[in-house]
Amino acid sequence: MGRRWQIGDPVDYTSDGWMDAQNWTGDHVVEEEKSESGNSGSDEYSKMAWDYYNDFKSEEALHYIDLSLDLYDRSSSSWNLKGLILEDLNRYDEALGCYDKSLQLHPENAVYDNKARTLLKWANDLLDESKKLPNGLDMLGKALDKILKAINTLPGENSKENLDRYLYKRDEINYYISYEKEYQKNLEILKSSDKNELFTLTGTKFYENSKKLKPGMPLKLVKEPDNEHDNDAIAVYLSDEKVGYVANNDYTKHELTSSASELQDKIPNVIQGEYLFCLSRYSSIEFDIVKIINDN
Repeated sequence: MGRRWQIGDPVDYTSDGWMDAQNWTGDHVVEEEKSESGNSGSDEYSKMAWDYYNDFKSEEALHYIDLSLDLYDRSSSSWNLKGLILEDLNRYDEALGCYDKSLQLHPENAVYDNKARTLLKWANDLLDESKKLPNGLDMLGKALDKILKAINTLPGENSKENLDRYLYKRDEINYYISYEKEYQKNLEILKSSDKNELFTLTGTKFYENSKKLKPGMPLKLVKEPDNEHDNDAIAVYLSDEKVGYVANNDYTKHELTSSASELQDKIPNVIQGEYLFCLSRYSSIEFDIVKIINDN
């Protein structure tokens, strides 16, 4: 089963052949090239490139479109096709260069759409990549640059693209920039704080409380030496409601905070604390961080 045609693709080749396909008058075809190059070898290679592209064989398609352009490099539709092929291979920067060459030869709304769509895909890939990095702000900045260029590339009312998805991606990237900045700010607070004054609050999902934890809320730590599960257990209360425990395992606490066992000889049986923030980064990181208020 071949690739489904989409706006911006070169027109499909019917039984009438490559040359007749170029006589299509739809707005997705480079109208200037109704007689194509006049080079039968170049035209045949272009047709083969399209056929391979349509069958999801982009490497083979790239080989034949290069052969076509070697014979005749003034075909705007061939440069457009090469851009589509390179886009399919996620070689976005090269694809954009091909669309630019196509536009220099013959400006077409469909090619502007193709260029914008490539920038959109590039922005999306950069957004995904940013989530894998310890600090994704630089990558997110690049993603924002790409999506803004994509929006500016669209040919206005002549575009066949859905503008809403471009605006949505812009807003999504801006959201994650704010999200990442907040995470990095909180992480720096942890790094600059005394580990002995911090702990991770865990087990909150097991307690139904009337109040939601917010930064600055006062908490109370109470040791539970008779706890049947852990003699080092330290319960945490908001007013008179138990909200959880001081984390006592490496997999439940942040590495820059102390465990319940580490705090046993450093705090009295009852001591005050203050909820700082939830250190959250996607699904892999989520820690409720509390600071111990030691009046001594």
